[in-house]
Amino acid sequence: MLTLVAQARDGLSNAEMRLAEIVLTRPEDVITMSMTDLKGFASVSDPTIVRFCRRFGCTGYPDFKVRLAQGLAPKPPFTHQAITGSDSVAASATKLLENSINAIRRFGEDLDPAAIEAAADRLLAAKNSFLFALGLSETVAFDAEHKLFRLGVHCRLVLDAHRQTLIAPTLRPDEAVMFFSHSGATRTLVAAAAAAHAHGTATIALTAPGSRLARLCDVVIGLPRYEDSELYTPLTARINHFLVVNMLVVAIGLKQGRAMPDNLAALEPWLTEKFVD
Repeated sequence: MLTLVAQARDGLSNAEMRLAEIVLTRPEDVITMSMTDLKGFASVSDPTIVRFCRRFGCTGYPDFKVRLAQGLAPKPPFTHQAITGSDSVAASATKLLENSINAIRRFGEDLDPAAIEAAADRLLAAKNSFLFALGLSETVAFDAEHKLFRLGVHCRLVLDAHRQTLIAPTLRPDEAVMFFSHSGATRTLVAAAAAAHAHGTATIALTAPGSRLARLCDVVIGLPRYEDSELYTPLTARINHFLVVNMLVVAIGLKQGRAMPDNLAALEPWLTEKFVD
């Protein structure tokens, strides 16, 4: 619910925006507030609160509070089995597989398919698309460029921080830029997103929901961080990012009317010459 409210802020009225700010900054308090209390804090009317709640698919304020509470309830921790020096190669391989499966299953609970579709629509509508990434997220962006090109989507991969800073302010409203960031806190990417958004460019982020980068982009494909990766980066940390790229490819393929949207055409033989037995 918090993610939905955060993503809808640009389309809210002034009164609804006051409600949104209270929900986003004091969600635990809202759960225990009566409508009268919330009305007083936000200086809005009862009908405004009802309209606000219905905007997010709720029948009314009580239903909104229940769904908000459900979103705040702690989920079972991401199950991660640490690989130790005493593990055999077979045991470590099993642990790595199970860690990857657990990460994917957890992401399946948090995925917002509507965000995938919205991102695909913007990429298809854009005259040109740019892919911005830094650090370990560069590998995900490179994979996206390779696959989007083969769908006929005109995109340009930009992996240099200086070039990102120079290009972002020059982007146009008929273009799109997609950001790849595990943390959503990389200064260069956040600044680039702000510059692109200010010029009316469609901005898409594959990043942590609620992060600085997420708050600046039109479409956010939220990829929660299920583990602390500031000091160490688990081998499963980017697996869901690669899955999202595949989801985007399938969504675009469906919208293009491809018979097999989950398959990409093979490269020309001269690009991948192989031995013939």
